[in-house]
Amino acid sequence: MNRPYGMSQLSRFQWLGLAFILILALVSRLWWVAEMSPRTLTHDEIGYNAMTEQFLDKGFLGYYADVPNAFVTPGYPLFLATVYKSVDLAAGKKTDPLPVVRVIQTFISVATVFLVFVLGLRTGRVGVAFLAAVFITLYPPNFSANTRILTEVLYTFLLLAYVYSVMSLFDKRTPFIHGLTGVLLALVVLVRPAVAPLLILPYLLDFWRHRDWRFASGVMVAGLCFSLIMLPWWVRNYVVMNQVVVFATQSGNPFLRGTDPYDPYDKIGPSIIENVAPEDQMRVGMERVKKGVQTEPGLWVEWFTVGKFTYLWGQPWGLAKGWLQGIHVALVVILGWLGVVRALFSPRLRWLAVIPVFMTLLQMAFIPITRYMYPLTPIMLILAAVLVMDIVERFRGNNPGGDDDWKVQYMFR
Repeated sequence: MNRPYGMSQLSRFQWLGLAFILILALVSRLWWVAEMSPRTLTHDEIGYNAMTEQFLDKGFLGYYADVPNAFVTPGYPLFLATVYKSVDLAAGKKTDPLPVVRVIQTFISVATVFLVFVLGLRTGRVGVAFLAAVFITLYPPNFSANTRILTEVLYTFLLLAYVYSVMSLFDKRTPFIHGLTGVLLALVVLVRPAVAPLLILPYLLDFWRHRDWRFASGVMVAGLCFSLIMLPWWVRNYVVMNQVVVFATQSGNPFLRGTDPYDPYDKIGPSIIENVAPEDQMRVGMERVKKGVQTEPGLWVEWFTVGKFTYLWGQPWGLAKGWLQGIHVALVVILGWLGVVRALFSPRLRWLAVIPVFMTLLQMAFIPITRYMYPLTPIMLILAAVLVMDIVERFRGNNPGGDDDWKVQYMFR
């Protein structure tokens, strides 16, 4: 039986192999940061940097605004503020904190490589863990991501930590693990709120599989711990802004921009968000979708399915030319999505497969930006590694994955 590996089961040679991969990831990423910095901040980077400096100077959080708002959740600005303040205390106000942010993000990126490895061990095949770790170490966008003052590096690490905590429930269905999943998901949501539905999703899958209402107790523990972490943000929004904002107020903008078929970046026609008040953007977007489906149903159905999927996954974030795009298409799009399909039929791997499917469908409602899919690429590379190992084992005449022999229940009861 191919039960999940634990780190304690690794041989000395395997520990050395893991150490080599992590050192390679660290050195190569630090080299990239040193070679590519400094770089000019653009778009959201400018907003996050200004928001952080404003918070440290004036004591309130406002994204692209000189008054408090909740346009984005506070996780990444508070991360930046911690680094900025630490640099200030250590080296003075004249020292640029951005190089330090990029170095710290590099170490977070290496920690993500380690999480990919341990998630690979959950498949029960140590070969998958090593192959996935190599894939994520060498995947080109992971080098450039560390230089960007954006949520992606921190968000990806926290998302994988949450994914691993849920998979831990398969072995230890304790209140502590349920609570841990709630805490970790709250931290993910505070960086980027789109993943909030994942709080209930694994429990719904469990109920669908077993029709057992005992899943409700786990939901309650996870939800309580999730709420405790989110509570300061909820209180702040009500006290400071005099309104209830559960996550953020930015959803109208990306939704409206996503209703411009094959021109979401305003490269062909005029901007559809210009002169539309933020509070009206969701309503205007819904009206555009309704009218579009009535007048040109083929175009709009194509755009909200194949069109947006192509925009989201067709090229890597930040590096979209030549052989780099070829690597992305081969590893992530072809092997990754074939791995997703394969994993949907495996109780052991289904949770990993459900996440990119669910998040892709969710993102199809909004503007299709490649960097929104970047945090899912580690999961895609794990599933690509599973598929490759299946092929290798089939070639050797073995049972790929050993799913028929694996008796450990996948979903928790």
